[in-house]
Amino acid sequence: MVISFSSMFFHDFVLDDIFQACNESGADTLEFWLETPYFWLNGLNEDYLMEVINTHNISCPLSVHAPVLDLNPCSINPDVREVSILWIERSIKLAEKIGASVCTIHPGRRTAKRPPTITDYQRLGHMLDTIEPLAESVQVKVAIENMEPAVNALLTSPEEIQKILDGRPWLWFTFDVAHALRRGLTVTGDFLKIKKIANIHISGSNEQKMHGLVSQDPLALEFLPRIKESGFSGPLTLELNDLTLSKQHNYQEKIQVLKNEISGIRTYLQ
Repeated sequence: MVISFSSMFFHDFVLDDIFQACNESGADTLEFWLETPYFWLNGLNEDYLMEVINTHNISCPLSVHAPVLDLNPCSINPDVREVSILWIERSIKLAEKIGASVCTIHPGRRTAKRPPTITDYQRLGHMLDTIEPLAESVQVKVAIENMEPAVNALLTSPEEIQKILDGRPWLWFTFDVAHALRRGLTVTGDFLKIKKIANIHISGSNEQKMHGLVSQDPLALEFLPRIKESGFSGPLTLELNDLTLSKQHNYQEKIQVLKNEISGIRTYLQ
């Protein structure tokens, strides 16, 4: 199985360091977030990104994660909706340019902290309809992610994901295990029954924090063998938030954390 990690774990580092982490940690590839600060805040230089990718000879295709900070394709603000869609499209084009296997997108959320209504799902449908011509024209798999349960969240259940996939042969699924585990092991297992999983995000969580170490979450560790049994072949993406660590880590300390997590995960997948 291909083991990947999120570029956002190395939030404070330059692109060369982030891609070098693949070689040093034992990962096969990485998931590149457009919002990775060195890229996002320095002109989004795609040619330089390509140069870095080629320099580091990553053994497996990258994946890409579309921007989500400040963006919401289901916003009640029409300008926010449209710019959110534009960034999703830009992410798909970048993913195609760099030869990525998957581009993960978020469904958005209801702006108010209230349960989603039919209008919110119609806005989600509008986003998917808008990006469909582009998604059908590229080789990269465009995959929508399940969200963690929250009062205003969309796509938190296997049934919702399956419904949104039905009738859209071009659309795939990024399965976030930590989000799903908030609803228990049974529901999380039901997500694995969805046939069009293109990417799996794995991390640990508890009531206080999300996207922590897998090694510190017994439920996440218990679920890992089920991923292997499902026949999924990757990428399995470690989506770690460095702010969940007990202290601030330097680059080599983060490499060691990542190396330990990857080594531990591989033992559960043997």
